[in-house]
Amino acid sequence: MRKIYYTLILTLVTLTSQSQIDYGIKGGLNFNSAEQANQIGDANGAINAENRVGFHLGGFIEAKVPVLGVFVRPEVVFTTISSEYTNLVQPGAQTLTINKIDVPILIGKSFLRTVRVFAGPSFQYIIDSSFNLNEFNETDKDDLSVGVQLGVGFKFGKFGIDARWEKGISNSKSKYIAAATDTEVSFDTRPNQFIIGLSYSL
Repeated sequence: MRKIYYTLILTLVTLTSQSQIDYGIKGGLNFNSAEQANQIGDANGAINAENRVGFHLGGFIEAKVPVLGVFVRPEVVFTTISSEYTNLVQPGAQTLTINKIDVPILIGKSFLRTVRVFAGPSFQYIIDSSFNLNEFNETDKDDLSVGVQLGVGFKFGKFGIDARWEKGISNSKSKYIAAATDTEVSFDTRPNQFIIGLSYSL
């Protein structure tokens, strides 16, 4: 994983050394799929998952690479997403909230001055994940995972809006023990979400 990071950083430095640089802030909403935290362990009763809207806030650097006719856009954003589960180990609703740092590195191309398409890898680092009730104790988690993002956007002067889809491609799980029953439950925490974002160039 570290080798991948170093290789990407070196590639970015090489590509952007003679490029036009733009930077700014961004934020928006995250609509994660029920697959965001599927139960894959053993629990009592049926598991019904319901999505909750999350959000993200962060910044970006965008470099135009004239020689290739594309732009490279690394982003660093703080993201919060959540899913609600019914009948997880015991009757009632539980909300699993995940706070993480996302680092997508996107390569895109502009058309007609305002339309943009892009795609690239996205790295996530889970800061913490917890339930709203103190009935589950976290025993293990995979902090790092890799996914892919692709999307389309529009840019009008300093303002931008985009819609993108993100899907995790590496294993990422969080394991919990139910305090009352000692039942272990494991959740798939790979991202699988639709993201709407607004950006402003400084």
